[in-house]
Amino acid sequence: MSNITVIDQNLPDFLQTAGVSELTKQLAGNSGVKRIVPKNGIFRKVVGKEEMGKIKGNLNAIVVSASPKVGRIFYAKQWTPDAEPTAPDCFSNDGAAPDAGAQNPQAARCDACPQNIKGSGMGNSKSCRYSRRLALVLEEDFGTSLEGEVYQMNLASKSLFGEGGSDNAHTFENYAKYLANNGKSLDYVVTQISFNEDNDNQSVLFTPARFINKNEYAVTSTVVQKPEVHKMVVMTPYQADASGRQQKLEAPKAAAPAPKVEVAEEPEPTVRPSKKAAPAPEAKKDLNSVLDAWTKEE
Repeated sequence: MSNITVIDQNLPDFLQTAGVSELTKQLAGNSGVKRIVPKNGIFRKVVGKEEMGKIKGNLNAIVVSASPKVGRIFYAKQWTPDAEPTAPDCFSNDGAAPDAGAQNPQAARCDACPQNIKGSGMGNSKSCRYSRRLALVLEEDFGTSLEGEVYQMNLASKSLFGEGGSDNAHTFENYAKYLANNGKSLDYVVTQISFNEDNDNQSVLFTPARFINKNEYAVTSTVVQKPEVHKMVVMTPYQADASGRQQKLEAPKAAAPAPKVEVAEEPEPTVRPSKKAAPAPEAKKDLNSVLDAWTKEE
């Protein structure tokens, strides 16, 4: 990250929410998708390959969009810290079949793919990994010139499935179910995103903080209609490369031709494979009381 200090004090009132001017956008050019990268216990703001800021501690955000299905991503080459970014060999947006843009599809169907078998990766793991993309608006950006800016966040398996760290902190798939089972909408609450201290410093958990206010609703309802926001949650070869290697991938075993075996189609997991399967967790606390408590404190 470059040592550039941007003036952010004594900004005139009329410029607080003016955003970036068209002249500045023209001169800066297309710098790439803005992303939030959870790494080493810090949420890093990244544009292209450049880190532009850090958020220490928890991150409060509104999830405005997400990929409809849990996807998959596969790299044949072992990850190394100094390796140049490369597009994935194979990836899927729906978790059912390789995307048409995949460079080297490993099988016709994900459920019959040799990279989707335990042991194809390091130890007993699978070399093809789960992935889901989110589009976020940050709470701290409201009332500033960044109001309405949308960030992409990529969630890997440990942030998607398994148990949370407490009664009210969830992995993402369970978080969405938790809100729905309590009659609440994911995009109508401010979500607190925190690191899972019981897992690793890359995986994150999700907790409802409060309901969004009228202005936040107006902003998020507008930005979610933008085509570029829709593109953020659809994996392409470039986007898969941009965020698919945020955490170290284990070395897969050498790919072999897909064996002609019948593999039963399995649903997307909701818990870690190592734990006893269970239905989606019921709310251990009443969500209304949790959110109302936050609202009354304001």
